[in-house]
Amino acid sequence: MDRLSSSVEPAASLVGCLMTQRDPGTIDWQQQPIRIASDVKVWPVRETGEPIYRIEIPATHEFFRVGLPEYTFLSALDGHRTIAQACGLVTAKMGRAAPSSSQCESIARWLIDHQLAHFADAPPPRRGRSGQTSNSSESKAQSLMRWNPFWIKTPVPGAAKLLLPLSLALGFLFSTPMLVVGVLFIVAALFGLTTRWSEFLAGAASIFDPSNWAWLLLTAIGLKLVHELGHAIACHRAGGTVREAGVVWVLMTPLAYVDVSSCWRLSSRWSRIGVASAGMFVEGVVASFAIVGWVFCESEMIRWWCHHVILTAGLSTVLFNANVLMRFDGYFMLSDGMDVPNLATEANQSVRQFLRRWFLGDATWVRSHTGWRRTAVFVYGWCAVAWRVLVCVSLGIAASTMLGGAGVLLSVLGGWMWWGKPFVTWLQSTRTLWRTHPLQVCRGAGLGSLAVGMLGWMLVAMPVPSSVRVPVVVQYRPESAVRVGAEGFLVELLVNAGDQVQAGDRLAVIENRELLQRVAELGIAQQQNDIRLRKAIESREESERLILLDNRQAISDKLQTLRKQSDQLQVRAVQSGCVIAEDLLSKLNTYVNEGDVLMVVATPTDKEVLAVINQSQVEDVRQQIGEPVRLVSAGRQTFWGTLDQLQPRASDRVPNASLAATHGGPLAVRMKDESSAVSSSDDRLGEATIDAMRLLQPHFRGVLKLSATEAQRVPAGMRLEAHFGWHQAPIATRLKRWFQNALAEAAEATN
Repeated sequence: MDRLSSSVEPAASLVGCLMTQRDPGTIDWQQQPIRIASDVKVWPVRETGEPIYRIEIPATHEFFRVGLPEYTFLSALDGHRTIAQACGLVTAKMGRAAPSSSQCESIARWLIDHQLAHFADAPPPRRGRSGQTSNSSESKAQSLMRWNPFWIKTPVPGAAKLLLPLSLALGFLFSTPMLVVGVLFIVAALFGLTTRWSEFLAGAASIFDPSNWAWLLLTAIGLKLVHELGHAIACHRAGGTVREAGVVWVLMTPLAYVDVSSCWRLSSRWSRIGVASAGMFVEGVVASFAIVGWVFCESEMIRWWCHHVILTAGLSTVLFNANVLMRFDGYFMLSDGMDVPNLATEANQSVRQFLRRWFLGDATWVRSHTGWRRTAVFVYGWCAVAWRVLVCVSLGIAASTMLGGAGVLLSVLGGWMWWGKPFVTWLQSTRTLWRTHPLQVCRGAGLGSLAVGMLGWMLVAMPVPSSVRVPVVVQYRPESAVRVGAEGFLVELLVNAGDQVQAGDRLAVIENRELLQRVAELGIAQQQNDIRLRKAIESREESERLILLDNRQAISDKLQTLRKQSDQLQVRAVQSGCVIAEDLLSKLNTYVNEGDVLMVVATPTDKEVLAVINQSQVEDVRQQIGEPVRLVSAGRQTFWGTLDQLQPRASDRVPNASLAATHGGPLAVRMKDESSAVSSSDDRLGEATIDAMRLLQPHFRGVLKLSATEAQRVPAGMRLEAHFGWHQAPIATRLKRWFQNALAEAAEATN
């Protein structure tokens, strides 16, 4: 939804001076005649029982809000009276309720800054009206400076008229009964989703598969169409109109938009909040239907598509529509809730004034708001600055990663469009200020250089401590696993899960007739060779005797090996302990391979902790070898272990399935192509599934030893988080590593 069609001011312009045609420091404001711009519209409304006046600039679709004293002062500015004369006239009319002389001067500054008024001897503000074109080189240059390759808005002619009959026909969807039903349906769907949350998160890993991105794009486009249609229907039902509709290209991705700026003319702010939230409401209902389809539908294709609809609707709502720092639905809802119609503009103005005061020593401060609103607007301004910088950097990285060399060029162009115009404006303002107040320029240059130097040191050199946290899982020691020594059919199980056994006890019997037959055949071959050997000795044939002796040794070695394997057909416990196995009986009468884990025989103290360490953390973790490490569970329960060893080389193999994102773990993985051929019946032991997994980035493995007391406290299979001290890298180093990891993951996903 596009409530205001005026462009957002770039963050770099916050350091620019507040001068359009004159230097405010050289103006005697009290003696200046001011005229309200001829294209400005004003109309009264009542809020909380008090008269309030709304101001609109139709050309830019900007809206403002003033009280009765401010409006009385505005009405006295006819271009002939000075500010002092207008202030005296207002005082004569309103008495003590009239604004003071300093307040009138602040109001006049505010009017000039927002182009609501102009000096009587100056031309009126020039605005780029929608639908008009200018052939002047100045207008073309301004249009080029406003163009942004990351955000290109393309209105569709006639789209707004087509939305009118559709909105009137579907207006009943926003009636009170339908809204109540919709909210209850959304709540019920969310409750149903939480009951299968682990399964939903496990399937979310498919969003990183490049083969699904085209479907995600189509789903996002469809959801945005429904979203914007919800805004249009709600706007028409509330009494507003859709001014225009079209497509906005975000990173060359087409998304729909509708301009419902007319809702600012609605008298009730709750109606405006309703229009702003309509898109998210409709999108929530669509996502709720998708949840129902994902939960109850048996078709894997439909469940897969419903899963993508839920993910796309949820991510777009949280990151964009509900984000108050972007000019989308959440911003307009916050603006209406605070009763600040142009929250972003007011916030930028507040931050600019703060910078002028501290860097240039300009003590003038235009207070458009009082009380808690003034503080809230100021805080919002700084949060918006930080968000814009983050978005600018993120879009640049995304474009460079997704589009290669063209993306780098696009990022450079976008950076110039964002920062070039404010930089040029700042240079022009500085040059003008130098002519009248060179000391202010020197002060600003000195303090600005100091601030930039401190910021650069904080980013590049200042260590920022952060806890080194690594995902770990508790498992039984490898030597406690009972592995199959010879392949064959498991024909007999002599124990059950939970039985106590001693070292050497028989646990199972494996049948391999081929192996036994080969042992018998070699035994017969050995006897025949011994008979021929005795005959050669009796006949004193030395050469044949030597050959038969070599044959006897070879047969004996092979027979010894096969007998050892045949002995392994009797599976025995390697140590005393309790038999631990999941669904042990299902393995009976199945074929097992040599080396497969049949079961685990262990005591409660035969446990260790396996850590999977990212390459960027391995050096910090290496310093903790032999040191105690704190282990924290999801329920904030604390355990202690000691880092015993660290694997010298990284590997992309998943050491434990519970750590993989597909099983609810924290590590992003991909499945090898042959994994699709592995069925659940062929993988009862789970090892084939683990072998089919690959980490997106190689990780190091570490082993933490547990004391006997701690081993009894923590259950096997539990996922924990290990805290390995503190990482001291500066912010720039962290950003560099994050960017390198992002590129590596993108390249891995592409391959």
